[in-house]
Amino acid sequence: MPSARLPDRDALMRREASPRPMLPYARHVTDEILALDSGALMLCFRLDGASFETADIRDLNDWHGKLNGAWRNLASDRLAVWHHLVRRPEQVWPQGRFRSVFAGDLDAAYRARIDAGRLYVNDLFLTLVLRRRQAAAERAQAWIQRFNATPPPTEDADVRLLEEAGRDLQQHLARYGVSRLRLYERAGLAFSEPLEMLRLLIVGRPEPAPLTAGHLSEALYASRLIFGREALEIRSPDATRFAGVLGVKEYPAATRPGLWDGLLSAPFPFVAAQSFAFLSKVSAEAIMSRKQNQLLSARDRAASQVEGLDAALDDLVSNRFVMGEHQASVTVYGDTPARLAENLSRARAALAESGLVVAREDLGLEAAFWAQFPGNFRFRLRPAAITSRNFASLAPFHTHPAGRAQGNHWGPAVALLRTSAGSPFYFNFHVGDLGHTFICGPSGSGKTVVQNFMLAELEKLDVQQVVFDKDRGAEIFVRACGGAYLTLRPGEPTGFAPFKALAFTPANRAFLGALVRRLVAPPERALTPPEERAIDEALAALGPMPAAQRSVGALRSLLGQRDAGGIGARLDRWRRGEALGWALDGETDALALEPRFLGFDMTHILDTPDVRTPVM
Repeated sequence: MPSARLPDRDALMRREASPRPMLPYARHVTDEILALDSGALMLCFRLDGASFETADIRDLNDWHGKLNGAWRNLASDRLAVWHHLVRRPEQVWPQGRFRSVFAGDLDAAYRARIDAGRLYVNDLFLTLVLRRRQAAAERAQAWIQRFNATPPPTEDADVRLLEEAGRDLQQHLARYGVSRLRLYERAGLAFSEPLEMLRLLIVGRPEPAPLTAGHLSEALYASRLIFGREALEIRSPDATRFAGVLGVKEYPAATRPGLWDGLLSAPFPFVAAQSFAFLSKVSAEAIMSRKQNQLLSARDRAASQVEGLDAALDDLVSNRFVMGEHQASVTVYGDTPARLAENLSRARAALAESGLVVAREDLGLEAAFWAQFPGNFRFRLRPAAITSRNFASLAPFHTHPAGRAQGNHWGPAVALLRTSAGSPFYFNFHVGDLGHTFICGPSGSGKTVVQNFMLAELEKLDVQQVVFDKDRGAEIFVRACGGAYLTLRPGEPTGFAPFKALAFTPANRAFLGALVRRLVAPPERALTPPEERAIDEALAALGPMPAAQRSVGALRSLLGQRDAGGIGARLDRWRRGEALGWALDGETDALALEPRFLGFDMTHILDTPDVRTPVM
């Protein structure tokens, strides 16, 4: 019986294709700049994007014009730009612990409803690639260098040139929240954000990318890619996905800002990649003149095209725009071949609405996939000469608002909301440290429901909440959350005694001083300096008294009795037993601030102007 021989391990290894020709990323030159095997350099950026749905048309056109200006200022025949829009599923729930059973149950029910669907986020990236300037002899040597394992040396002048271009670009794109990708350290290990972006383009989901000692392609290619005729299979250690590529064949006759905005709300994952390699003015003029001559020699009756080329040549010579070679594709993902076919159909329909003619890549599938990666000029199948105005329309950095999941005023976001685009929005009451949220809508539209839901979600951040309510609309909610709820009515003691309740710390004394000034301020003028000084001195004398003896009446006695129209006399009506004594001069303070949730029904107080502001 013949014995079977095991295959030679070395032979099997030689049959395995190296990822290096497709992923030509050699090393980190600096914390931010990568060197390619060709000697080119690249610098990567992440952008927050600009919310376009609520922007005025004039603003959109202004952004478009300024973006065209940015590309004009950046233009160099050595520079190329790669733009990536990555739509991927993500749901990161804000963490925290709820005090009340009601708020916890509400959050659990809300999470179950959101988790029943799938939310997608849009990631925007931009990469600058600086090609190495080469003479003819150097180009021949570079061709030979492709077969050498050692990449060419990097010139310091090129590094400085790319750094300068990156700084200029960041200034021009400041409104889009641009930041550089760089090396970072975690648990004592170095990780690379540029490599994480490149790995995201391979597998369509974020994965950490540790910095390795060898060629960077070995660190990037951690999933096996199997290319078929119309689709590719991505085999990762924990999952298998399928992908297909749609390539742009024809462009619309005219472009407008946001041609691809329809993809921003697509219910499937994809990577939309565009590259724009700047052309020199001489090359751009030659291309336009050649096209014009072709139309004339063919006696083409499209006179408008000939006239349009005349106007475009004039704009080009006048530096109103620059030109470049553009390539665009959309890589669509699916968990199964059937789901992939469905997602590709949706993507084709969304692109067709923008006037773009797309085709599913088959024979050129592998080249189209690798052309997504910055610096892979030789894999671009259909480069087309377009203007910087066109590129500004195709890559306007539009997105949907997303909020901030972490790093807010209270740490995590208050709540995760689902937008009309199927994206998560991380709601916060603050912008930075400025807290102000306005809820507006007609009667019955759900303003109170939204407010109460946000307050229930706020409970997990362990902050103290105070609600000033009207018509007792939030009473049941406040009590369900374990809070205290008080209804304030004119003439009935409120239970407020701030002079008894508050310790006389510097901060509290400043607060009480502001309160007293509000109580005694005459309507026709501001308080005089002697009156201001008298209030401060009276509060200083009131502070050492026992808390039970501190009251509005005690403060009144410290302000003197001589001036019948002075601040002491104006404080009289706020003493217990007087017209407004029920508001702030209680025998004891019933407003214990220990409860983390307090509600006050202000319905009747709102109609009492003298009391409304001091009480609130």
